[in-house]
Amino acid sequence: MADLYIQNSSCSLSVREQRVLVRNEEQILLKEISFNLIDNILVFGNAQLSTQLLKSLANRHIFVFYFSSKGEFLFSLDSFRKEDFEKQRSQARASFDSDFCLGIARKIAAAKIGNQLNLLQAFDENDLLNEEDFKRFGDALVNLEQARSIAEIMGIEGRLAKSYVYLLNLLVIDGFHFSGRSRRPALDKFNTLLNFGYSILYSCFMGLIRKNGLSLGFGVMHQPHDHHAVLASDLMEEWRPVIVDDTVLGLVNRQEILEEHFIEKEDGIFLTPEGIEIFSRAMRERILEIHHYVELDKNRYTFLYAADQQIKSLIWSFEALDPAEYVPSYTGGGKDGLL
Repeated sequence: MADLYIQNSSCSLSVREQRVLVRNEEQILLKEISFNLIDNILVFGNAQLSTQLLKSLANRHIFVFYFSSKGEFLFSLDSFRKEDFEKQRSQARASFDSDFCLGIARKIAAAKIGNQLNLLQAFDENDLLNEEDFKRFGDALVNLEQARSIAEIMGIEGRLAKSYVYLLNLLVIDGFHFSGRSRRPALDKFNTLLNFGYSILYSCFMGLIRKNGLSLGFGVMHQPHDHHAVLASDLMEEWRPVIVDDTVLGLVNRQEILEEHFIEKEDGIFLTPEGIEIFSRAMRERILEIHHYVELDKNRYTFLYAADQQIKSLIWSFEALDPAEYVPSYTGGGKDGLL
């Protein structure tokens, strides 16, 4: 069984004899899939699902998850599966085990640092950075292995993040330089793009976590507060450089997004409608592109598939109470802005 991804807004889905029928806008039948082959349906954009189909899916415990066309999780049509309660019991138990959380946090932070290093090396086409700059990342990886608490790991990651942002700024073309991270509000154009991208990534992970039957509220690194989906924050960390930073730096340096696509207001800097369209399209393409994401796996996947497998490995890790079962993201480096 597998997930059915609907990425074309012009498609319509209906039901016939326990099968999903997918048609295009001319009502030509594109595919016909048995319910027995479907775990979940993920809809990106504005595809239409008939009421009869939704009822049939609910009776078969096949859930439907709706995302915006650029990947933001919107809502889901689901109930509860027995196995989801079992997953969440294992998740809750593991989230209160300090040794387990330390092990997972160490792997997440190491993957993020490796991905940050890969991005800097990929975009440093004019050799602006030197070996001493890159050595900081290797040193941080060594320090992670010696860390004995989540606080230590967060401290190592936080200190390195300042260096990473400084080096990232050196690789940006004129007009988009920035002096550090600014969130709400963004104080410069580059941070405006980063904030928008991270919100899409966070939302996307919310949907993938829900799809896999886990709770958003039990994480391993970040502390819960208000309505914060801590597990989404945990899992997106290693993907920030791969999906968002890479997209932003590529758009800016290829001059596909320009200074004219921003507007400055009293409460910060924002994208114009045209800028939103350009960036949303780039994020959508990045999420759906096929790349080599897993270090020891020669196959190439979309981000959605790779992140889904990442979450499944975390579920196995929860159940075994063993951080070794968790498989983080990793990219082997690359050129042309593709990690």
